Amino acid sequence: MSALLTTSCGGSASERSGGRDPAAAGQFDRLVSQENGYYYHPFLREQPAGPQAQSFALRTLSELGDAPRVRMDAAQVRSWREGALETSSLWGRDWLVPLWQAGADRALGQRDAAAVNRTRTKGGWYVDSALGDDDEAARLGATWAALGVLDALGRLDDVPSEDRATTVAWLGSAAKRRHALDQSSALAGSLRLLKQPVPASLARVAAPRTGGFADLSPDERATRLSDTYSYVLVREAAGQRAVVDRTVWEPVLRDGAATLPYEQLYQLVHVLKAAGTPRSAFAPVLERLHGTLLDDGTVREPDAFIGDPEASLFVQRLRTLAGWSREDPRLLQAIAREEKSGTASPEATERLNRAALRAVTENSDPSDRVRQLCTDPNLVPTTVTPQNATAWQRTVLTCADAGAETRDPVVAAWRPDSADAVVAAATLTVGLADSDRRDRVPSWITADALRRWARDPAPFGSLYDYTLVVRAYALLGGALDGPLRAALGRAVTPYRGCPGLPDLYRVGGGDEACDLKTTWGVWALDRELDGAMGWLPDATRIGK
Repeated sequence: MSALLTTSCGGSASERSGGRDPAAAGQFDRLVSQENGYYYHPFLREQPAGPQAQSFALRTLSELGDAPRVRMDAAQVRSWREGALETSSLWGRDWLVPLWQAGADRALGQRDAAAVNRTRTKGGWYVDSALGDDDEAARLGATWAALGVLDALGRLDDVPSEDRATTVAWLGSAAKRRHALDQSSALAGSLRLLKQPVPASLARVAAPRTGGFADLSPDERATRLSDTYSYVLVREAAGQRAVVDRTVWEPVLRDGAATLPYEQLYQLVHVLKAAGTPRSAFAPVLERLHGTLLDDGTVREPDAFIGDPEASLFVQRLRTLAGWSREDPRLLQAIAREEKSGTASPEATERLNRAALRAVTENSDPSDRVRQLCTDPNLVPTTVTPQNATAWQRTVLTCADAGAETRDPVVAAWRPDSADAVVAAATLTVGLADSDRRDRVPSWITADALRRWARDPAPFGSLYDYTLVVRAYALLGGALDGPLRAALGRAVTPYRGCPGLPDLYRVGGGDEACDLKTTWGVWALDRELDGAMGWLPDATRIGK
């Protein structure tokens, strides 16, 4: 296996901390995907949640008495608006209402009122592009969304009286029939917006049963919550009190405040507020939402992102460099679950990533199939050039992680006289070293040839590229002298730390995204320098 995955510098962190990993090792727990159990790339944490999730997060803040404000630039607002409307013509606009109310002025405008009015039919209902016009459920949902958008824009009273009367008559006719709870809430909500009474037959809806709630599956619980939310909306529209079992739903809030999807979180908060739950019970919700706020006032939703074997493998590499345990039953379960489901990618690189991840996590030997992949010239280039050096190095490193050998490459010599050419030479050098072939570094790649580049980070487009160059320089005998220390300080130190991930590094070169690969480059370089720069997490420092 790769030396980076099998040895540590100065003993493992577990040994240094009396058999337990330090608190810093828990940083990676923040990167576990709730969707599939893999780790995901941390730069996703700084991406705002999409319009629909964003809408429910902002609604929840408002529900709890906050006055959220967003400061999005015009390009971002335009992108979100286009995405929302492409998904749904009416509900997409409804998702944009909280953004518009929070200060994203261009999210909605008077042109939207005109666009909504054009979706109204002669029968009185409205038609959403995403729902169609095939049944009453779609018509009720679209009408509720349309009226809500018009109301938010202050244009509902502008609907001609004849058109209002037609819509009210259609809703009244629909109210004579029985509907599912979500349709009933759309019907009652539409009548309320039009300042019409909710018929007694509709208002008499019973609260969904909560007996045996603990025995329900996750999907059944989500449905029960959605139905309870719809029940509350019907009762509120009718001006009547909703009867909700707080002993069932308050524990759900305590257990799920930090993890529930934003839509379910909003529904649960609304249900419990209607039930009279004290404000103090909502503190974990506010803590979560305030903790996910980005600089522009929007919220991120990292738990919704999909993890993958590549990000997970980088987490295991970083654990090794830090001397932390790679034991991770949850990760093995994620691999098994994906393979069993039939959704695992059949592409060779992905198969190799999964195999290496399993080998590293289980500390097992490579399978025959992995050995075949690592000798496949279609996957592992047999000749390394400046153009394919990166692909070769990454594949060779993954094979080394899996414990599988790769063939010695043929190297077509090139002149390391530009930043790109130097990065390619450094990449080759690092790849050979990480696959235990340091003696195979071509003679034309020398510390002398790399010295001036190692001392000047300016030409390189990313921190990762620069760390490769300096690591190659050190591998070839380059000294950590004063000029190099100064250059490393300028290039690396400013990019240390990400929200909630203090020991990880950002991409650099103007890119503030947090990155596992960049962190691997920095930590591997510090290890090559015997920890001289202090970039590797230190068990004695953590917790002070």
